[in-house]
Amino acid sequence: MGLAVLTGGLAFVGTTRATELIQDGSFENTSPSSNPVVKVGGLPDPEVGQGWSTFSTYLYSTQYTLPGPVGSGVGYLRPYPSGTYGITQSSTESHQTVSLTAGTTLTPSKIDAGQGQYNMSAWFSSYLTQGDYSDLTLQFLGDADEPVSDPVALGGSDFIVNIPTGANSKYGNAKEWAQDVRTGTIPSGARKARVTIQSTSVGGAPDGYVDVVSLDVVDTALTIPALISAIPANNAVGVGPFVNITVTLQNRSTSVDPATIKLFLDEVSVTPSISPVVNNETVVSYSAGILPPLSAHTYQIIFGDNSSPSIKQTNSFSFKVVDFPTLPASAGTPLGSEDTSKPGFNVAVYQVEPVTPGEVTPVQVNLPGSIAFLESVLAGLVGPNIAELSGATETNRFAVPGVVNWINSSGVAANFPDDTGFPGIPGTFGTEDNFVEEISTYLRFPTAGFYQLGVNNEDAFRLTAGLQSVQTLRIVAPTNFVIPTVPIATNITQLQFGGALPATPIEGQIVYGTPSGIPDDACSLGGNPALAGKIVLLDRDTGGACNSADKAEQAQLAGAVAVLLITPGDAGFPFRIGDINPNVRIPVLVIAENYGGSVLKSLLLDGKTVDSIIQTDTQPRIAEWDGPKGFGAVDVIAGFAVPAAGVYPMRLLAGQETGNANLEWFSVKSDGTRVLINDPVDPQAIRAFRARTAVTPATFNPPTFADGKITLSWTGTGTLQEALSLDGDWSNSSNQSNPQTIPASDSMKVFRLIP
Repeated sequence: MGLAVLTGGLAFVGTTRATELIQDGSFENTSPSSNPVVKVGGLPDPEVGQGWSTFSTYLYSTQYTLPGPVGSGVGYLRPYPSGTYGITQSSTESHQTVSLTAGTTLTPSKIDAGQGQYNMSAWFSSYLTQGDYSDLTLQFLGDADEPVSDPVALGGSDFIVNIPTGANSKYGNAKEWAQDVRTGTIPSGARKARVTIQSTSVGGAPDGYVDVVSLDVVDTALTIPALISAIPANNAVGVGPFVNITVTLQNRSTSVDPATIKLFLDEVSVTPSISPVVNNETVVSYSAGILPPLSAHTYQIIFGDNSSPSIKQTNSFSFKVVDFPTLPASAGTPLGSEDTSKPGFNVAVYQVEPVTPGEVTPVQVNLPGSIAFLESVLAGLVGPNIAELSGATETNRFAVPGVVNWINSSGVAANFPDDTGFPGIPGTFGTEDNFVEEISTYLRFPTAGFYQLGVNNEDAFRLTAGLQSVQTLRIVAPTNFVIPTVPIATNITQLQFGGALPATPIEGQIVYGTPSGIPDDACSLGGNPALAGKIVLLDRDTGGACNSADKAEQAQLAGAVAVLLITPGDAGFPFRIGDINPNVRIPVLVIAENYGGSVLKSLLLDGKTVDSIIQTDTQPRIAEWDGPKGFGAVDVIAGFAVPAAGVYPMRLLAGQETGNANLEWFSVKSDGTRVLINDPVDPQAIRAFRARTAVTPATFNPPTFADGKITLSWTGTGTLQEALSLDGDWSNSSNQSNPQTIPASDSMKVFRLIP
């Protein structure tokens, strides 16, 4: 089930005539973080009515718990300390303060007369049975923020311990969600209320999860109807992309008059759906459809009661739509361009041997969790391919007509049964580690609209709308070669210094900032004018006078545009660096001596002028996890808009370091059901094809007019349709000849071509 009710002996009290005060009680007003399953939100120091202080959330798709309660949205509060797993915008304590009178019909005199009632509730869970918990406290405050009563407590250790567990597809002992509730009379003198959530760890990060926090207040003296909830909430962010406006009105001594209800979206009158009265409530709803990403909107509802004369009320709200990518229309080809004789995926596999330890064990023996480095592995720049390629159709490429639902011998099945092995794995040495799989295909989207795709795997991956491979660091003079690299940036999963790779390539000269070979020389480079405008190579080590992030900051202070870090004497792969320094805002790339780094050093020490390009993949990025997953496989689900029905290129790059491995690629239907891409038995599966044919869209040639007749002609293949107006009823023309002559007349007729 995923739900439980544990109220500590308190009976449930309904929210009759209640007004919700908490903003974003389901923690959905968030923005993306560097971790695809973590969102961040809140303000550092919010004022009254401004919502939560800094917080972060986990997506329910992680399956760290059983499914959440009604109204839980896509995520829930994960009250971790700042910096845990690379997320700095997070806190073990989140709070918000609300006014008891602003936006309600309560007044100070009503509160002091005992005419204000409250209902405080929240849902709690935890990670499996480890016992981490959160305490929620409700504190009523006076005008000067002084407490006017004892705090009201919800949740806590004993509450969490008693929540049952159950099985989901990932864990056999996932926690259910349980609601705790407290009700009472608002104390005299109260003018505000502060809700505080504080997490406590029993082991590891404090997984005291919280969701659907609600503080309802009731004016027992009110006689006219009231608006008790509105979705989207005022000032909500991250809404949609499907936007459904829902407003709930509640009858009091008088009732809502449906004839008086008016709804406006962006100051334009719209026609809402008005439900029959149920439990004294009228629900007003309107589907606005898909709104543009990051667009800001307002809506306003006006309603009156059935008294004579009717008493009118007006409520206004604003919200901002979530950001989401749109596939470029230029990348698509019309339906029918897919090559139906070649269903499925083109799969390239490349496996390398781990680094053999010498006298000194390298830092990175197996492949690092880095998309940029995986691209170099796939390009054959890291070592010979030891994958088993006997079944490949060409070089290292397999034709896979079925689905992407793969697993290795130690992997754990995720969402779907009937897993098969990875193409080409185990390799010729019998190993299942250190490989990368590139899945390229053309997906058929039958209609324009919003779609969701998901990937479940154990390690790094990137899903893009395009088929290109990009190498991050290329030396262009005095010779031309690629240096495999691991970028470090705050927008990369779990990393906490360095700037994002730029969309416009950085072209510049590389200079050696520590030619002595002594890493600590980089700790005082900030005043070196020779580094201005340059890409600076720095030696690094563990320990020393300053860490790697500090070295990079010194180069930045000197005016460097990017930094390359290398560890002298380390024979392993380049690796991720976990230092913390948010001041470093220029790109930082880690390279290794045995993978191009020693060649670069030799060129610089020989006095050569070395020019290079730093770049990134600029294809539309649907989803990614650019780093390791130390906690196992997890779903990463992302949505995007398809501008027109058609066939679009997609590329999924997925790596494997060592240990468990699995990979699933699926779509998510509107009801949350997951369907494997190209599932042959599900008619709603998105179809994949290994090739498509070039189809020229039909376009009209300029029409000609002569002797009272118009000649229509077009280039390409399409069906001619006609209507009496642009917004009229379109139908196929009875004459499909190309060209054709049409008599001119006084009545208007419009034509179009469709694929």
